[in-house]
Amino acid sequence: MTQVEIIEEEPLVEKPVLHMVAPFHTIVSHEFSHCAFTGKVHRFSKMMRMYGYHVVEYSNGESESEASEKVSLLSKEKLLELRTKKKEDEFVGNDAVIGSPIWQEFNKLLLMEMLKRVKQGDIICYPFGNTHPALATIFQHGVYHVESGIGYPGVFLDMRIYESSAWMHWHFGKENNSNGKNYQWVVPNYYDKEDWDVNLHPQDYVLYFGRITPEKGMNTIVEIAKRINKKVILCGQGDPTDYLDKCANIEYKPPIHGRARSELLGNAYCVLMPTTFIEPFGGAGVEAQMCGTPLIASNYGAFRETVIEGVTGFRCNTLGDWLDAIERVGSLDRQKVADIARSTYSLEACGKLYDKIFMDIANLGDKGWYNEKSFKHYDK
Repeated sequence: MTQVEIIEEEPLVEKPVLHMVAPFHTIVSHEFSHCAFTGKVHRFSKMMRMYGYHVVEYSNGESESEASEKVSLLSKEKLLELRTKKKEDEFVGNDAVIGSPIWQEFNKLLLMEMLKRVKQGDIICYPFGNTHPALATIFQHGVYHVESGIGYPGVFLDMRIYESSAWMHWHFGKENNSNGKNYQWVVPNYYDKEDWDVNLHPQDYVLYFGRITPEKGMNTIVEIAKRINKKVILCGQGDPTDYLDKCANIEYKPPIHGRARSELLGNAYCVLMPTTFIEPFGGAGVEAQMCGTPLIASNYGAFRETVIEGVTGFRCNTLGDWLDAIERVGSLDRQKVADIARSTYSLEACGKLYDKIFMDIANLGDKGWYNEKSFKHYDK
């Protein structure tokens, strides 16, 4: 049985209603903060309500978000009953299987609740890819459908908001498309400054914070750990056994949640992200910078946008680059690192970008691209 929580607010003026469909396999809470997609949903409502939007969130359990209206589909007990993930350090995405019992039950209840609420002019936001394909077919005639934070490969809608310019152009290349598209935008991942404390006096460990998996550059971490005199900590979902066996200088911590993330990231001397694939965003690196901790990362993908070379961190190609960067990173101004991150990736900064996009979509009307009205923010 679904439950609905409504938060009273002032009537809105000329803003479309946003329907946010949360990931079907998690709960929008700090308990699932290690799922980047769930974290974005958690922060989305607070961000958009700053700009006068009514946000209806469809999620599981007792959501901790600040959505205007929270529609709970699966209870926590039902979710745990249906899931396959059993171990604490197991990848939470293992339960994100289309066609699974969780997916089937979630989608059945989702459609029932959305049929009660969605109306012409509303915008349905998809933060987790093509997991609810029936919605775009059922809700037409003036209802807009937007992929609201693309950090995955399987795009499916015409209106898309990517996490980085690198990831948008990766998709253009994959689609063999030499022309740009007018209804595709870039907004970086967004963070609540209140969740992250600035730390100007770190401890002496180097941190990797993310999934423990080869494509995240674990072998590079091992080679670095063999050659530096600082402890290297791996923290995240996955099995670290192979990497611990290869180097005694590596310590493992299981996934952590909520405010503990700020403490671990903020106390780190630096954060390493030697991802081997084209990183769509790499949220842990920006979370570190929110605390003032510099990021040392691969020299491609979103890191070309999230790392200002020699200012907020360094980008590396060879082992020598990684070792040199660790030697030099202590000279960076951690307050400046934090200031840049907090002004670039805050709810206020990214909410302004989303507001522009959503209002331009709402203004399309019957004229579409030919509508001459453009929404602008005029800072006083």
